[in-house]
Amino acid sequence: MDTPAKKMEPEEIKIVEFGEEDAEEISELFRQVWPLETQYPEHWRHARMYPPEKIIEEMRAGYHYFGARLGGRIVGVYKAIITEKGLYGEHQTVRPECRGSGLASAMYIQFAEYGRQHGCKRNYCNILVGNKVGERLMRKFGFRPWGDPYYQAEGMLVQMYERPL
Repeated sequence: MDTPAKKMEPEEIKIVEFGEEDAEEISELFRQVWPLETQYPEHWRHARMYPPEKIIEEMRAGYHYFGARLGGRIVGVYKAIITEKGLYGEHQTVRPECRGSGLASAMYIQFAEYGRQHGCKRNYCNILVGNKVGERLMRKFGFRPWGDPYYQAEGMLVQMYERPL
């Protein structure tokens, strides 16, 4: 039985950049977690379960995959890409047993640090409208709504948020 992860300060959690050699393990994390995310439409959840080849393809196209390991295994990940608007982050995935541990917060802290290190003027991301955890994280880390909510996919209303760096 999985037990909740110990609450840690986000600064105690080491966020690292993953490489192509981690693609299989990242893919496995997606396959385990995304079927559980029932607030998202089924077609979207299925589409988020990337095979290792797609992860490698994205890495080679400029996406950076970041996250953390616990006990040697990947327990959380997100991807980011530098665009003309700033550093765009998406696809945050955290093992259920690690929720509430400070892992997502650690990723948002690192998201800002990486953006600043690379001269980005902002971080930005989409949050599912009504996703209380995502909306709480946006407030906690100083993000503000950017533009009007829109449908990122059929049946999936999102709000883009930005945080000046």
